[in-house]
Amino acid sequence: MTQVPLQVTEDESRLFGHALIVFAQEMGSSRLLRLSITRKSADTPYLGDGGWQARPATVAAEVVNRTTGSTTMVVGPEVCDRIPVDLQVKIEVDGLNVWGNAFWPPVTPQPGGWSQELTTPPVALPPLPERFIDRVPVPDPPSPPPRIEPVPQPVPKPKSGWRYLYFLIPLALLLAAAGTYGGYRLGWLDSWIPPVETLAARFERLKQRDRDGHELFALSGDAYRQGDGGIGLQAINLAMERGNQDAKLQIARWYDPISFDPAKADRPDANKAARYYFELVIEGKAGAKDLLRSLCAKNANSPQDPTFNGFLTSTYCEGTLE
Repeated sequence: MTQVPLQVTEDESRLFGHALIVFAQEMGSSRLLRLSITRKSADTPYLGDGGWQARPATVAAEVVNRTTGSTTMVVGPEVCDRIPVDLQVKIEVDGLNVWGNAFWPPVTPQPGGWSQELTTPPVALPPLPERFIDRVPVPDPPSPPPRIEPVPQPVPKPKSGWRYLYFLIPLALLLAAAGTYGGYRLGWLDSWIPPVETLAARFERLKQRDRDGHELFALSGDAYRQGDGGIGLQAINLAMERGNQDAKLQIARWYDPISFDPAKADRPDANKAARYYFELVIEGKAGAKDLLRSLCAKNANSPQDPTFNGFLTSTYCEGTLE
């Protein structure tokens, strides 16, 4: 049995629920292979076609690329929808005696195919209106001014015609405003006004264009403020995968028991928060060191806190961060 380096990432070229598994070794010429995927569990350690089970089982994988010293294969929703994010799994190629370990990455689940081991999908929000102008309320007509009885005035001397401009200019502005509003209502100005980009369209555009995750992180904040948690979560996870340190720091704070946000994370996870803080300290991210120290101090001062059960103190809190 040979252990080789193993990398697992989301397959962004396919729609939802696909992951790429890259073994650092060439594996024959067969297009279809069987994989044995296992986890640390006393009851159901093996992943099969029907989910996690007690008996040994394998799942199908398709080889999509072979290079010198590397084999890339893809698995679909029947595998990805059953493996939680950050679960450590062992993947063995059936019949070839090759295996490797990896932490499972964030993979966008298939709509309608959510696994019981994944968090509940966010509630779908009603679609945005097709045009912003449809939401503009029609103003009430102005109330007529009170009647003023004319006061007899002496006959003035003839004046220049310029005095009539004081009446014509406000009238022209009023007519222009009325015409513009009518154009909005009837759709005549649609070709001159750029359409409002939806959050979903913006996400698809940034998936192709934003390489450092900066704009995806900003989109995540906009999506959560507008109540679209699905787009917000996908955008911030993709930003973190593309190396955005602000996104990783934000996710770590969501899972940190000190700053846990139940609207963004399913449960407090001290180990996940500590791991992200630790990686950010190594990368030189400002503020990550103080957050990690606060988390370690909270663990030391709260020995009975259930949120720190299984916390890896020796890994993240012992030694020096300098």
